[in-house]
Parts: sequence; C-alpha cells; structure tokens
Amino acid sequence: MSSVYGIGLNSTASTATTSLTSNGALNTQDFLKIMTAQLQNMDPTGGNSTDSSEYISQMAQFTMLDQLSNLSESMNNLSILSQQQISFSLVGKTATVMDGDQQVTGLVEKVKYQNGCAYPVINGKEYSMDMVTEVGEDQSSGV
Repeated sequence: MSSVYGIGLNSTASTATTSLTSNGALNTQDFLKIMTAQLQNMDPTGGNSTDSSEYISQMAQFTMLDQLSNLSESMNNLSILSQQQISFSLVGKTATVMDGDQQVTGLVEKVKYQNGCAYPVINGKEYSMDMVTEVGEDQSSGV
C-alpha cells in the first residue's frame, strides 16, 4: 500500500514520533516536535494553514500548564518532607491516638513509612498520623 501525502508533506515529517510519559501525557519536547512538524508542513497556498499567533497561544498555554504541574509536584514533595520532619519529632514522646472509640496513650517507639505516609508505632502497633490527637514529652524519663 502506498502513502499519499498532501501539498508540502514529505515522508520524514509524517514519521515523527513522540514519547509518552508514565502517565500517558505529552511533555514540552513532544509538543515542540508536533508544532515544528505542523509548521514545516503548512500548505503554501494558505488553504489549511493555521495562524502563527495560534501556535504562540498554544505554546503559552502549554508552558503554563507545565509550570502548574511542576508547582503541584513541588508542593507534594514539600508536604511529604513536612510530614517526615513532624513524624521524626514524635519519636520518644508520649502520644495519644484515637483507635476507633478507644483512646490509646503510649510512647512513640519509632515511625514506619509506607507509600509516602508516616505511621507512628505506639505499644507495638502502627497508627495513622491522622489518628494522633495529642503529643507530649515522655513522662517516664522525668523530662
């Protein structure tokens, strides 16, 4: 089967490939490749050509979206670091957690991490950070 190309199209432009990220989204480099291919293959008669200001507008929107995505990722990382720092400060302190209807108080022995979340261990049992209701100094050491 032979390929049919429109005016100004060539076989190299139609074989341009893009790479998908792990979530299936295109990155900035992919957008630039597509935009370059579109510009290279514009109809010289102007029939199917897009206004160049549209490309600039699309690029500005794509850049803004990319920056918002980067900001969101940075905020997520900051949140994780903050949670880690707070959980580290719990070790060796007395904490109270609500386990269902029961209030449990004990010394935070250690903190475990699973899937980016901190779980303080009190009396040998792991609890979620959102279950912690009170934190104080260890009363047994006289501090």
